[in-house]
Amino acid sequence: MKKISIEQFDEVYHLFQQSFIPAELRPYQQMKELFEKDMFTIYAQYEKDALLGAMIVWELKSCIYLENFAVDSQMRGKGLGSQFLKEFCCLYKDDFLFLEVEEPHDEISKRRIQFYEKWKFVLNPYHYLQPTFRGQDQPVSLTMMTYPHIMSEEQYKKVKKEIFEVVYQKGEL
Repeated sequence: MKKISIEQFDEVYHLFQQSFIPAELRPYQQMKELFEKDMFTIYAQYEKDALLGAMIVWELKSCIYLENFAVDSQMRGKGLGSQFLKEFCCLYKDDFLFLEVEEPHDEISKRRIQFYEKWKFVLNPYHYLQPTFRGQDQPVSLTMMTYPHIMSEEQYKKVKKEIFEVVYQKGEL
């Protein structure tokens, strides 16, 4: 796992486009500008020169926020995602980790939650609508997973406020 440079940005963005629906992914120009301003770090896994996976990490005051995490579709099911997440957890072992997942409404979303639970992330009872990145998109209903413990309601409000202000650059929905 290593930090990427601006020269690798396009390749990583393409991986995210293949892995996320448009409503869950920032538009290219917006993401690139935030990356150039060092608002977040993108970590990637490479084998030789081939991109295998990537993640966007925001180092916030209230938590370490994992915004996007994707593994190349040809590499899924081979343990790479687990290895990558283990490295992420080790890198931020002394921090409170936070990520968003879709509500567990179908087999894919349930498996995604189980994947994170394997790594001791816990599903929280709090839900919110992810603000839209594009005018035509509908907000996405999400729930949170945290590591190493569940959030109190007070902590949830603090984390949500910071994420909406810093990450989404919007007021709460």
